[in-house]
Amino acid sequence: MVSSFIKINAALLVVCLSTASTYILNEESNTRPLPANCVEAVCSAGAEAKSGIYQIRLPLDGWKHRPFYVYCLLDDNGGDPRLLVQRRQDKTIDFNRNWNDYKHGFGNLNTNFFIGLDKLHALTQVQLNELQIELHDFNDTVRYAHYDSFAVGDEIQKYELNILGKYSGNAGDSLLGYHDGQKFSTYDQDNDSYDNTNFAEKHKGAWWHKSTLYSNLNGEYLNGKHETYDAGINWYKWHGAYYSYKYAHMAIRPRDSAAIRAQRC
Repeated sequence: MVSSFIKINAALLVVCLSTASTYILNEESNTRPLPANCVEAVCSAGAEAKSGIYQIRLPLDGWKHRPFYVYCLLDDNGGDPRLLVQRRQDKTIDFNRNWNDYKHGFGNLNTNFFIGLDKLHALTQVQLNELQIELHDFNDTVRYAHYDSFAVGDEIQKYELNILGKYSGNAGDSLLGYHDGQKFSTYDQDNDSYDNTNFAEKHKGAWWHKSTLYSNLNGEYLNGKHETYDAGINWYKWHGAYYSYKYAHMAIRPRDSAAIRAQRC
């Protein structure tokens, strides 16, 4: 095992992101050099690198002594790996959760999870990241939405989606102009811009809600077509307002990943 990273065998260890989970590290592990992102982690793994769970440490005040586990996804097209921040693949994990759960994160890194808004803020403060959204419908068609920059604010800012760059892809753009600049809302914290309705409560999913709903990847897990407007795992610009996707993930990667790879590998 390469000393610059710790990779956890998924067959031996299931990592949960519940608020009750705490990782207790000894003095040696607190000083061991760790990667700061998935590009560095996969570089360190070399020929042994696979998609899976790695430990990282952020070079950021408040995080230098708080390493945590992430899921690194290799790029099938040969590009640099991405760090998953959210994944939906079945209904085993309930995503209609409160503010505290979304702040700290929840779920299972090998299946369905949300990384936690505190970690997401920290990850997007260390360096400028791009965002990839991958969607599968129930015909197993796969589409993508890419945004060339992405960052969220801290809890004081209600984790506002304060940077969202240029869109490209084939899933349609269901974020820019609809959800960028919005604060995060849960059923117990109404931060959307609609006066009389808590959209997170109404649509059973926490998100960067506005006064209209063009996307909600944390919505209720349904089975494709349904009859409730904007329900489910929603991405309006592909299948419209009456469809919930089979699979969805959000993943980030440093915009300067090539420079990181050149320096570290």
